[in-house]
Amino acid sequence: MIKFQVPTLKSLRGQASRVSLLSRHFSEDDRGIAAIEFAIIAPVMIGMYFGLAEIASAISVDRRVSHSTNVIGDLATQQPELKDDDIAEVISAALRVMGIRDASDVSIDMESFIKPTAAGAPESQGRIRLNQSTGVLTAFDATTLDEKLLNDKSGVVVTRVSYNYTPLKLRYFDSDITLAETFLLKPRRSDSVQLQDGKGSLVDCTATTYSDVTCSITASP
Repeated sequence: MIKFQVPTLKSLRGQASRVSLLSRHFSEDDRGIAAIEFAIIAPVMIGMYFGLAEIASAISVDRRVSHSTNVIGDLATQQPELKDDDIAEVISAALRVMGIRDASDVSIDMESFIKPTAAGAPESQGRIRLNQSTGVLTAFDATTLDEKLLNDKSGVVVTRVSYNYTPLKLRYFDSDITLAETFLLKPRRSDSVQLQDGKGSLVDCTATTYSDVTCSITASP
């Protein structure tokens, strides 16, 4: 025969007291809270760190692309004409400012425009291209320029730089990014800047570093 012992009121009170004491012990025990908080916050903080590192790197490179675009346009507009070895030196200076190890990922397109008459169409005074084989930068449409920038009294030099940037790919950027900048600068010492031999000139250059820029004339007037 199985006998069941009916708990007395005293024993029930004792058990309730022990449960209450045990629950109070667990509620007041704060050991391990820091480890739990770290386990929850750490993945978020690490993800934010990697994200900020990627963004900061991309912003830094983008600023260098912008600076180099300004440098090559600024150097070109300081002279009435730019030709031969001077072209390679200007491109080399821009690449040095950019600080890119592999210059083959950089494309540069610089073209000088004039407007012979107020009602006439813009005319090219020469064009210089770097690493055009990438096909990133197409011919610039000068008809879109405002009269205040390009008119029959003064020309303009349009400089564009494009860089195929490979990010750190730590978290947010999974593929390459094309960073591009365009600067429009007015000639400083003349009404226009002649690139190589002037109207119709086309100079193609290639480079893998800033120290090995080579240029050749592919079209001349």
